[in-house]
Amino acid sequence: MNRFRFRLEALLDMRKKKEEKIKLLLAEKNSSIIGAQKKINEIYHELQNFQQSEKEQRNKALNPMLLRYSISYRYKLKQDLTFAVRNKDTLKAEAVKIQNELIEAIKKRRAVEIIKERRLLEWKKEANLHEQNVIDEISQQSFIRKKHDLETYSEEK
Repeated sequence: MNRFRFRLEALLDMRKKKEEKIKLLLAEKNSSIIGAQKKINEIYHELQNFQQSEKEQRNKALNPMLLRYSISYRYKLKQDLTFAVRNKDTLKAEAVKIQNELIEAIKKRRAVEIIKERRLLEWKKEANLHEQNVIDEISQQSFIRKKHDLETYSEEK
């Protein structure tokens, strides 16, 4: 009997490659999210450290110009923090879209794999049936030969 051939193998390979590309894209997006979170943490810690140092310096002599610079810098840090959080949220939304694409790609790949598995089972059943028919044929021929040999042997006696 012939070997098993799945005619949609090219489609299955294409869907697997597409799934892998989406996985790589998702991994890249997740690393971007991690980078954005690190940036948020850095800005947050910088803001905390700056506010702590400002509290310590307020006990000393107040300089209006330094106070103005301090307020401007604190405002800029808060603004940077807001932009970083927005950037992270945007990246997360994009990651969710990519995850949905990945889910769809997995469903499509799995559908073709299920078809392949069913066709393989059908092929195995047919191969087993064919093998059983061959075995039955050999058994019948062997039985006929033995019967014929017994008849010729008994006639010779």
